[in-house]
Amino acid sequence: MLVLPQVLGQTIPADLAEAIGKGDATAMSAWFHQSLEMTILEEEYETSKNQASRILESFFKNHTPTGFTISFEGTKEQSKYAIGTLVTSRGSFRVNMFFLNKEGKRLIYYLSIEKESQYELTPRP
Repeated sequence: MLVLPQVLGQTIPADLAEAIGKGDATAMSAWFHQSLEMTILEEEYETSKNQASRILESFFKNHTPTGFTISFEGTKEQSKYAIGTLVTSRGSFRVNMFFLNKEGKRLIYYLSIEKESQYELTPRP
């Protein structure tokens, strides 16, 4: 019983997190708003859902994912957001996502993937 409220309160649905970790841009696109803003490796886009999928396919082709973990979820004004780490064949990346609720479904309206800086890495003992 205690798990159910926690699952309902999650910002990122489990299948979206799984799609990110597998580099499945098509599955991710089910969570995209019709138009969204993206920043991928310092390249900025204002794009359609379909074009966003193609941009991510290109990113994943060059950076094969090996895992994704969510490090923080929160709420800011009327939107929810999440921050995670995407581990790929070419290093780790910070993923930021902002969601809005539209017709009862949580959709991504902003997504960024940026190289994780040395300052964000967990210190080693």
